[in-house]
Amino acid sequence: MQVTSTSRMTTEPSVPAQRGGNARRVLLVGAWFALVTGLLEVVVLLVKRYGFGRMLHVSDHFVWMAPVAYLALFALPALALAALAWRWPRHVTLPRTAGAFAFLGALGLIFMFPRLYRIAMLLLAAGAGVQASRIVGGHEAGFIRLCRSSLMGLVAVVMLNAAIVTGHGWLRERNALAGLPAVRAGAPNILLIILDTVRAEDVGLYGYARPTTPRLDALAAGGVVFDHAISTAPWTLPAHGAMFTGRYPYEQSSNWETPLDESYPTLAEVLAERGYMTAGFVSNTFYASREFGLDRGFAHYEDYRITPGEVLNSSSLGLLLFAGRAGLTTNVFRRLLDNYHFLGRKRADQVTDDMLRWVDGVDRPFFAFVNYFDAHWPYVSSAADQRRFNVTEPFEYEPAAYDAAIAGQDVQLGRLIDELDRRGLTNNTLVIITSDHGEYLGEHGRTGHGNGLYMETMHVPLVLRFPGHTPAGARIARWVSTRQLPATILALIGADDERRIPGQSLAALWDGTPTPITDPVLSGARRAIRMTEDLPIARGDVHSLIEDGIQYIRNGIESEELYDLNRDGEQRTNLVDSASAAPLLQRLRAELGALVPESGNATASMKRMPSGNPR
Repeated sequence: MQVTSTSRMTTEPSVPAQRGGNARRVLLVGAWFALVTGLLEVVVLLVKRYGFGRMLHVSDHFVWMAPVAYLALFALPALALAALAWRWPRHVTLPRTAGAFAFLGALGLIFMFPRLYRIAMLLLAAGAGVQASRIVGGHEAGFIRLCRSSLMGLVAVVMLNAAIVTGHGWLRERNALAGLPAVRAGAPNILLIILDTVRAEDVGLYGYARPTTPRLDALAAGGVVFDHAISTAPWTLPAHGAMFTGRYPYEQSSNWETPLDESYPTLAEVLAERGYMTAGFVSNTFYASREFGLDRGFAHYEDYRITPGEVLNSSSLGLLLFAGRAGLTTNVFRRLLDNYHFLGRKRADQVTDDMLRWVDGVDRPFFAFVNYFDAHWPYVSSAADQRRFNVTEPFEYEPAAYDAAIAGQDVQLGRLIDELDRRGLTNNTLVIITSDHGEYLGEHGRTGHGNGLYMETMHVPLVLRFPGHTPAGARIARWVSTRQLPATILALIGADDERRIPGQSLAALWDGTPTPITDPVLSGARRAIRMTEDLPIARGDVHSLIEDGIQYIRNGIESEELYDLNRDGEQRTNLVDSASAAPLLQRLRAELGALVPESGNATASMKRMPSGNPR
C-alpha cells in the first residue's frame, strides 16, 4: 500500500513558488530602501536650507522628487537581483539583498557631502552595506514584516509631500492675484526678455557678420537700440538683481551663495501694487530660481520643470550618476533625460510655450519676465543650427557652438513676439530685450563668465520697443547701465517711483527731456568662489567705472586697469602707466572710491595688469 504525505505537499511551496517569493521579496526590499533613502535625503536637505540657510539648487518639489528618483534608480538593480533570485535563490539571500541596497542608499546620502574623496565615499558606503547585511541576517523575518507594514506608509508620506508643495504654490498664486488692486485704464503690458549670457559682440544689430539674430535685428528696427549698454555684473544673480531693484551689486545682498533679500523692493512688487499681473519664466535655474529671491513680487513664477531629468537632479545619487562630465552623459542619456550636462534643463522653445500658455489666461495688464538660457554653457542648439554654423564641439566653449545657440534662441524670441502680435497684444506692450552678461570665448585667456569685467562679459544688447512711445530705428550712442532699466520702465508707463526704485530713466536720451543723465555706469562683483587663484576676482571684489568710453577697473587692493574703449575695443593696452592718462586715472580712481567706499583708493603697491591680453 502506497502512502503519500499530503501535509508535505500542502505546506511546502513548489520550486517556482519559492523562486517567485524570493524575487518579490527582492523588489519589496529595493522599494523600501529607495523610499527610506529618499526621505532621509529630504530631511537632510530641509535641515541644510532652513537650519543652516544653505542654497540647494534644486526644485521645491525635491520633497517628493528625491524618493521617486531613488525608486527609479533602484529599479534596475532590483530587477537584476530579482532575476538572479529566481535563477539562483540560494545565492541571493535577504541579508545580501539588504546589504546591496544599503550600499546604494548610503552612497547617495554620503554624496550629499561632496568634499569627501570618492574612494572614501565608496568605503563608507560599503561599510554601511556590510553592517546592514549583518543586522538583517539576524532578524530576517522581522525585517520583512517591517518592510511590508511600512511600505504603504512611506508611499503616503511621499504623496503628502507632493500635495503640500503643489498646494502651497497654487495657494500662494491665488492669494497674490486676489489681492491685486484695480489697474488704471489703458495701462500697457510690459515684457522683459533676458537673453542669458548673450554678448553684444555676437549680435547682428551690433555689426556681427554671422546671422545669429535676424529676428532681434528686425524687432530692433522698430524701437530704440543702445549701442553701449553695460551690465552691472558679469554673472546672473547680481545682474538680474540690479534690473529688478535698480541697485548696484555692491548694494545688494545677493552673492554666490546668498539670495537677493528683501532690503529693497523689486520692480515686480511695485507693478503688482499697481494692479499688474506678474509672471516669471526662467530657464536659468542655477541663479534665477525662487531660491535666490528673484521671484519676489511675481504672482506666477516657473523655474524648474517636472521632468525625468529634474527628478533625478533632486537626488544626490542621480547627480553622481548622470550630472556633469563624470556622469553617464552620452547623447542617448542627454536626449532621454533632457540633460545636456544639466539635468532637467529648460530649452528656449519650452520657455516660449510656458509664457504663451500663461498669457492666454491673463485678463488685465501684465508684467512678464522671460529668461532664455540656451546660450549659456554648455550651449544648446538644434542639429540644423549646428550644421549651419559648422559646429564641431556643441557642448564646448566654441564660438560656432555659441553662435548656433544664440541663433536657435533668436527663433524662439521671434515666435514669442509673433504669437503676442497674433493675440493683438504688441501695440500696447513695452518690450525690453537685453542680457544679464556676456561670455568669454578665449579672449583675455578666459572662457565663460563671472571671472572678470572686460567688455566680452559686460557689453550687452539692449533694445526697447513701445509703439507710440519709442522712436523707430533710433540708436543711442551714450554709455548706459542696465541698472537704469526699472526706472525706465516705470517712467515709460507713467508710474515713476524714485523713492523705491532708484535710477534715471533712459527715455531722457530720446524724448527731449532737459534733465541730463548722471547715473554712473558702474559694474562689479564680489569675490568669486570655486575659481582659480590666478584670477583677481578669486582674491577679492572687483569694480568697473566707465565714463565716455574710458573704463577704469579696480581689482580689489591688488591692481588697477585703464582702457580707452573708443580706440581699443579689445582692451589690449592698459593705460595705467601712461603719463598722459595720469590725470584721468586719478579722477576715475577717486570717483570709484566715492561710489564704492569699501573699494578705497589705489595705492602704490598695486600691481600693473599686463597689456596685450591673448585672444
